[in-house]
Amino acid sequence: MKSRVSFYAIGFFIMLQLKAQQYIPSEIQYAAEKGTRTLVGTPGKNYFQNYATYNLDVRFNPGSEILSGEADITYFNESPDSLHKVVMRLYQNIYKKGGIRDEEVDPGIIHDGVIIKSLRVNNEDFTPKLAHRTRTEGTNFTIYLNHILTPGKSCNIHMSWEFPMPDRPVKRFGKYDKGSYFVSLWYPQVAVYDDIDGWDENQYTGTQEFYNDFNDYYISITVPRGFMVWATGLWVNAQYILSKDAWERLQEASVSEETVHIITAAQLKSKNWYSGKGSKTFRYKAENIPDFAFAVSDHYLWDATTAWIGRDHGEHKVLVSAVYPEGAAYFNEIAGIGQKIIKHLSESSYGIPYPYPAVTVFKGEGGMEYPMIVNNGARFFLNGTIFLTLHEVAHAYFPFMLGINERKYSWVDEGLTTFLPMETEAALESDYYTMEHIIRRYNILAGSFEDIPLSVSASQTRGKTYENYSYIRSSVAFHMLENYIGRDTFRLAIRNFAEIWKYKHPTPYDLLAVIKSTSHRDIDWFIDLWFFGSGFPDLAIGDVTKMGNKIKVEVQKLGSFPVPVLVEMQFLNGEKEIFRFDPEVWKEKDTLNLSFIIVDELESIKLGSPAIPDKNSLNNVFNVSENYVP
Repeated sequence: MKSRVSFYAIGFFIMLQLKAQQYIPSEIQYAAEKGTRTLVGTPGKNYFQNYATYNLDVRFNPGSEILSGEADITYFNESPDSLHKVVMRLYQNIYKKGGIRDEEVDPGIIHDGVIIKSLRVNNEDFTPKLAHRTRTEGTNFTIYLNHILTPGKSCNIHMSWEFPMPDRPVKRFGKYDKGSYFVSLWYPQVAVYDDIDGWDENQYTGTQEFYNDFNDYYISITVPRGFMVWATGLWVNAQYILSKDAWERLQEASVSEETVHIITAAQLKSKNWYSGKGSKTFRYKAENIPDFAFAVSDHYLWDATTAWIGRDHGEHKVLVSAVYPEGAAYFNEIAGIGQKIIKHLSESSYGIPYPYPAVTVFKGEGGMEYPMIVNNGARFFLNGTIFLTLHEVAHAYFPFMLGINERKYSWVDEGLTTFLPMETEAALESDYYTMEHIIRRYNILAGSFEDIPLSVSASQTRGKTYENYSYIRSSVAFHMLENYIGRDTFRLAIRNFAEIWKYKHPTPYDLLAVIKSTSHRDIDWFIDLWFFGSGFPDLAIGDVTKMGNKIKVEVQKLGSFPVPVLVEMQFLNGEKEIFRFDPEVWKEKDTLNLSFIIVDELESIKLGSPAIPDKNSLNNVFNVSENYVP
């Protein structure tokens, strides 16, 4: 189409900038001084992280709904500090009488908390003096060591414990019907000791998620005959539990790009999917992984297929499973959907091979991710099913491959995992959950009490504030940053970040420093406003003047956040012209004067688009027929 407008001048000029000082908290600056981190987004020469080896033997009886276990934990102190205590997490204490909770819960699930039946530390029996050598506060369980744990040494903790599983769905886990459970937050877990905060002693109160070290797990799960277990890690004794036919179908699924029905309704009815009699002990192994969860059912179907990543190059494969009750909406398509998701994430939208060899989507309730297994409710629309599956499966990158502290920086993993996979969603479903949906929600909350700077710790947020902080404002901020520096540069920065920090504990400041260095641009001013500032985006059309075939348009930045300028000139003949200006135009001023030469009779001037956040869009349109232009 022949251009109907000539853009001939912009009433502004770019001045040389003094380098902006990016907001950096004192804890990060102190870590840089200690040499554990740098201010350019890389680990310092003194960087460290601790870890543990977990040997867990757990018994779960769906009849009594009591989970009991023994843990043999070896904790390795790689820090330069001598530790006089070990902080552990007993997550189930959130449902203890008098527990600290962000939301009211059904009184029927309140219990006496996690019962510590025995405790030995370095072969010394702490059980008789549990009250004197330990402290239980909320979900934190602190062990005071008799002998200081010096740098480079390890300590052994042997515990036995039990607690009642809730007899209904609760947040992130629970019972979903008679015989089906998702089990998470279930074992005594050593808290993270890092270079930013020392021991992570934030309580789990139900809103914030998790922060874990990268550990090795060797797990035995014993359940009654007829119950199947799906879990984090690799199932190492499948051939001794599955029937010969079911074992062969599992082997077929592990190489096939077609969906294989490993356990069908007919096999459940005939009970021929497993071999032998009596209770069964499922053994799983998972190494260099931040958490472990499992699911149990005596009547769920099991579909599986394989996503080959870079198959021509033989890079690796991912076994994708869906487990669900017969009739669960769209779950019969989940294995195939998951396969497509993992291939697209690995080869396109992230461009990073999926970090795990398997993932299971369990039909539970809500949506919650754990390494190699996710707990999802059924959605009654295909786009909702794709969105939820994609979001939870994509969490394998953030915070699992990169151990982000979700208790403090939930906006990093949730924001990236909301924004980055949208390309994958668009590739799988035409009616997908677009960034425009997110922006509409953000426009409502922007500048309100619920819209807080991302420099605030997530541990201080609840309810609508937490949702906006973690998912909405954060994903819009990443969207705007990618829009500013370009899609290819932004995705390269994410890959660089992943390569530098995989299986480590980055902070948001490491991420943003890597994005800055990859972009080779001064973007501190932009980051400080969008990520750490208060305010909102709002552009408006100011004065419009016309002399002959020349028209001048004033664009005003009424809000504090910079966004691209998109000007649409609509003509009476139905044609239109669109002009776009980089958000860099707002680096030095709040008013932009544009001049155009027009050929045809103008109908209206419009500012912005649904993909550009704007708190007040009512001031974005100038209708020529309704306004006098001298």
